[in-house]
Amino acid sequence: MPNTDTDIPAIIAVDWGSSNFRAFLLDRDGRVLAERLQPQGMLTLAPSEFETFLLGQITAWLQERPMPVLMAGMVGSAQGWRDAGYVDCPLPLSELGRKLCKVDNSAGLPMAMVPGIRGVSFNGLPDVMRGEEVQLLGAVRMSLKDEETDPACTEFPIYCLPGTHSKWVRLSKLEGGHDKSETGISDFTTFMTGELFSLLVEKSIIGRAIPQESPVSPTDTFSRHVFERGVDTASAYPDLLHTLFSARSAVISAVTNSSLTLAPEEVRSYLSGLLIGTEIHTVVNSIGMPARVTLVGGGNLTELYRFALERRGIHCRCLDGSDTVRNGLFAIATQAGMIDTCTKGVQP
Repeated sequence: MPNTDTDIPAIIAVDWGSSNFRAFLLDRDGRVLAERLQPQGMLTLAPSEFETFLLGQITAWLQERPMPVLMAGMVGSAQGWRDAGYVDCPLPLSELGRKLCKVDNSAGLPMAMVPGIRGVSFNGLPDVMRGEEVQLLGAVRMSLKDEETDPACTEFPIYCLPGTHSKWVRLSKLEGGHDKSETGISDFTTFMTGELFSLLVEKSIIGRAIPQESPVSPTDTFSRHVFERGVDTASAYPDLLHTLFSARSAVISAVTNSSLTLAPEEVRSYLSGLLIGTEIHTVVNSIGMPARVTLVGGGNLTELYRFALERRGIHCRCLDGSDTVRNGLFAIATQAGMIDTCTKGVQP
């Protein structure tokens, strides 16, 4: 028998980051009925423009009836539409649906934002995330589904989310409601690896060694061998402020008897391996060698992290970032009672 809820819209889930806007029209089972993707991220809009832009993107989905809207990402930052605040770690993931920030709007729609998370890093320094917490919840839900066919899928308490500011997250069993333990975020650590790579390539003396005709995308001239040499260098000599200069000196010393030489077109691959390798070394030095890591993301960057982890002998698996954010938003909406409850409003 077909599901009578199929193709009946239930909620609009929005992932609104610094650079891009992505909206999903979901049914009561979390299936995607339609989606929108636009390059209008938080940084491109003034505070007064967010509501107009959002309603312009989703009006066609609201023709038959109003629906709740759940948003996550930098739209809820102090520089976004409204500051959704932070909740503190350790945090059971089920708490996200109970901490939503209600958003008043001219359309009278039940609308809310997911707050960010604040805590301490693996080394005890203050740290924050906004948006990645939704992907984590989605990743955990997907792992539980996979467990039905592969029990090992739940044995990944360390999650890595590559990006401009990559996140490493340690999950554990925390005390939840009704005296039950549940999966939650213990602590997490942010690395500015992606931003540092861009700055070094575009603004530093290291980038001057890269041929001007070199494509913007490092994968166009990517060498896994050279990348892994960068990972190995980071593991053997984790002093980044020193080893960074080798991305320049190894080009200059190509005419000498140095043990490390690089051609100009190899600098990107080596630098990428050096930075990601240092990131992984720092994690290992902080919490020990993880047996497994779950990577949440997509595209070439996630592949580079997979290469680096495998080089260090760490088993990993990959979950698509788009799938995890959609699953996470649906899970939070369910926790908050927003699914198919457009007449009930949003829990403040």
